[in-house]
Amino acid sequence: MQTLNTRYPVLVVNDTRVDQHHGCNCVMTSLNRLLEMNGLDPIAFWPAHAEWRDNAEFDAALNRAALVVINGEGTIHHDRASGRRLLEVGEAARDAKKAIALINTGWEANGPALTKMLRNFDLVAARDTRSAMQMRKGTDTVRVVPDLSFYSVGLGENLRDRSALARSGIGFTDNVDRNRALELELLRRSISGRTVSIFSGDEGGYLKFLRNGLSLRQDPKNPRRAFDLIRLRHRLWVNRSPDTADFKYTLARLKFLVSGRFHATTLAVALGTPFMAQASNTGKIAALAGDIGLDEWRTSSNLTHQNVLDAADQGWSKREAENRKDYLDRARAESEMLFADLRKLVT
Repeated sequence: MQTLNTRYPVLVVNDTRVDQHHGCNCVMTSLNRLLEMNGLDPIAFWPAHAEWRDNAEFDAALNRAALVVINGEGTIHHDRASGRRLLEVGEAARDAKKAIALINTGWEANGPALTKMLRNFDLVAARDTRSAMQMRKGTDTVRVVPDLSFYSVGLGENLRDRSALARSGIGFTDNVDRNRALELELLRRSISGRTVSIFSGDEGGYLKFLRNGLSLRQDPKNPRRAFDLIRLRHRLWVNRSPDTADFKYTLARLKFLVSGRFHATTLAVALGTPFMAQASNTGKIAALAGDIGLDEWRTSSNLTHQNVLDAADQGWSKREAENRKDYLDRARAESEMLFADLRKLVT
């Protein structure tokens, strides 16, 4: 009879910590903890964006692994090549006769070719109901498990008693879409809101960070716009923190958050901070809010100066507060159940 004393080697694919975002750090912290709790030992973390095909190091890790776990996050949408590259790992693992799971996955606007590739997986978990409904066109075994960032709140940190925190101020993040990020920044300046940077590292340095916020083909055509984007990226750089616990503490002390970042909203929900959201590069934030049972206006209202001020004074409704608590309880329970089932794939 197998027990948790029997450890199984796992290859983890799409380690998003290379993106140096606090949300990705939270996801990977949860993933590590849940693997450890279930006797699953990561032997390699394959970085996001890294090519795995025809790579001897990847092949060696795949040969050693009993289980391959792909952390889908927000990679698989609109038939992008990066999404296809992740899904192709499923076929490689199946050919190598390894158990294979795709977890923590958003899914949007992918065609039949990518959807068909889901059949290669032994277990598939979407992070929201909207994604799961689309993925079930490829396999009927898709379950919904909330984003793993929720599980990270409270792990190895001391945020003090959050109910006793004095909340103040309206915080603004950026958006992965630079055009929408600039809209948020202009609104922040009109309200004199606080810049909340989701970035955690400095790998590549300051100039690379500035450059990553620009389209070098388009933005130089409009010098004023380019200047505003550079100024925004500078603010994000100087307001970043290497400590994810500090980032959570910042969110926990805000009266209100305005965000175009998915993981800033997941952590705001977990920490009890009311928010309004601007759409990101997919509908993932609206899908999240729908699953929680939050008021629709949080992700569909026009983000104007007055709307933000009014929403900040409103806080959570009674219904939202109850739905939020229930969702957080489910997130923890379903994450633990998911990883227990991952172990079952190799026992």
